[in-house]
Amino acid sequence: MSFVLAALLLAITTSVTCALPGTFLVLRRQSMLVDAMSHAVLPGIVLGALLSGSTYSPIMVVLAAGFGLIVVLGANYLQSTGLLPKDASQGVIFPLLFSGGVILLSTALAHVHICEDTVLTGDLNLLALDTERLIISNYDFGPRAMWMLLIIFLANALFLLLTYKVMQLVTFDRESARVIGFPIRTVETIFMVLVALTIVVAFSTAGAILVIALLVTPAATAILLSNSLPKIFAFTLIIAVISAIIGFMTAWHFNLATSAMMAFTDGVLFLIVLLISRARARVKKHA
Repeated sequence: MSFVLAALLLAITTSVTCALPGTFLVLRRQSMLVDAMSHAVLPGIVLGALLSGSTYSPIMVVLAAGFGLIVVLGANYLQSTGLLPKDASQGVIFPLLFSGGVILLSTALAHVHICEDTVLTGDLNLLALDTERLIISNYDFGPRAMWMLLIIFLANALFLLLTYKVMQLVTFDRESARVIGFPIRTVETIFMVLVALTIVVAFSTAGAILVIALLVTPAATAILLSNSLPKIFAFTLIIAVISAIIGFMTAWHFNLATSAMMAFTDGVLFLIVLLISRARARVKKHA
């Protein structure tokens, strides 16, 4: 598989994998929770890479996802004490974990092959050239990271298909879901586990900062286009694919950072849709 094809497929896979769970995160007003989780997974990634010798091992994924969940569980616990609001709880926990990860990465565990710049913005192009590839019968099927992202995408899609009605009711009418007897806590816990896994697997391509944009911005743009939840999901995935293709091709042509250009394209598409939506609203108001 050529570099250009591998990088393009990796860009698209990263974008749609992040965008899918991002829809419910935006609708549930949990967008900034992604920020906290994306920073908190760093110590798990470093420790997992140290123990397994690979940044793609199951040990690394489990450890990193566990650290991401610590933010959710810890913030919920501190909020339940009544001493701190939820956002303040997140603001206490994730800097502690992220700074611990940076210390580990820059001192005793400096031999772990994770660059500080990659921690923030990822390196999609480097992953497209990675020697850890899926090779079957001497045929190169691309970077292993792409297939890990695809597995997480399928897991997210399967979960949302199976729990669509529950997630919809919990998101828009939590009290009714509780009265009906839906397993709210179980479903929400599984969802947050999948979000944590998504962040961990996308970390190498997008980094702690840009993964937030890939999770949140396509869904935020789609919400401006429709009030129908199925259409919002469809628009989210379409926008994710478009931003990945435009972002990659622009970055390739002008020799720019691919992940950053993908996130920038997401932001530009959001602004365009926002301006068009406001213009249409003004026209209807004066019609």
